[in-house]
Amino acid sequence: MLVTPHVLLGAAIGSSFDKVYLVAPLSVASHFVLDSIPHLQGFIEVEELEKKDFLIVFADVLAAIILVSLVSFGSPKWELIALGAFCAWVPDIHHIIRVLFGPEKLSRYTKAHKKFHWDKQIRFLPGIATQIFVAIASLLIAFRR
Repeated sequence: MLVTPHVLLGAAIGSSFDKVYLVAPLSVASHFVLDSIPHLQGFIEVEELEKKDFLIVFADVLAAIILVSLVSFGSPKWELIALGAFCAWVPDIHHIIRVLFGPEKLSRYTKAHKKFHWDKQIRFLPGIATQIFVAIASLLIAFRR
């Protein structure tokens, strides 16, 4: 799944709860729940990204940062929103570690993480629709103040 739906759901969780001890684990758990539903798969093998793929990943991350910034701007819960967004992304940090230090690093975690992923091929439109739905629903939750 793309980064944006993950972090927006984490931001929505952060905006919905007042306790750090709820926001952090629920946001991490939301990552695995989203990965298990049917969706167009993002880029798993970051080590093999082509230039075009890198631009898509960059645009996705930039959109996530901008949207979370908009959600948290002026909110009294901005710290919990940011925490939720960050924690929802943390399960994918192994991609960066593998790029920086080699694909053998965290290989057991990567293998375990992939078990949560929807592993069947899905057509583009239904696959992206799932992610758009999650992003919009998350924004609606996060913006209700």
